[in-house]
Amino acid sequence: MEEELLDLVNEQDQVVGTIFRSQAYAENKLASIRAVWLLIKNQDGKFWIPRRQSTKKILPNALDGSAVGHVSSGETYEQSMIREVAEELNFDITNMPYTFVGKFTPLADGVICFIEIFELQVSNDFIIDYNKNDFSEFYWLSPQEIVAKIHAGENAKESLIKIMHKFYGV
Repeated sequence: MEEELLDLVNEQDQVVGTIFRSQAYAENKLASIRAVWLLIKNQDGKFWIPRRQSTKKILPNALDGSAVGHVSSGETYEQSMIREVAEELNFDITNMPYTFVGKFTPLADGVICFIEIFELQVSNDFIIDYNKNDFSEFYWLSPQEIVAKIHAGENAKESLIKIMHKFYGV
């Protein structure tokens, strides 16, 4: 498998070069790369929250966003989100009603990298045929339930609770 090339960005999120994903992790340059999050929300206001597979190198068995990934070199955040949804959830979001929720930056928000967050509203009967190599199971959870699970000791990506606090008022 070919290694993922990422854009290297400055403190203003402007591209200043490229870096391989493994190099960004090895050299602790995560604050200089980008990621994207999509949260899928149903009509009851609950989010589709998957559990990462136990075989994942980073945060195995942790709760995750509906689709999360690094922005590859040359991609916009939105292009990356569309690609990640296709890879992880097996559907095309291009003509679906997703919206931009907000952005985190390492310095202002204490997150590991620059992150743009999107949301997709779906009907309660929407079926997600997720990639079983990425996720082992999923839950439909309200923002309050997500935060309660994490406070009760559930392993989760750190940005998940930050997103719930900043953008969903929990």
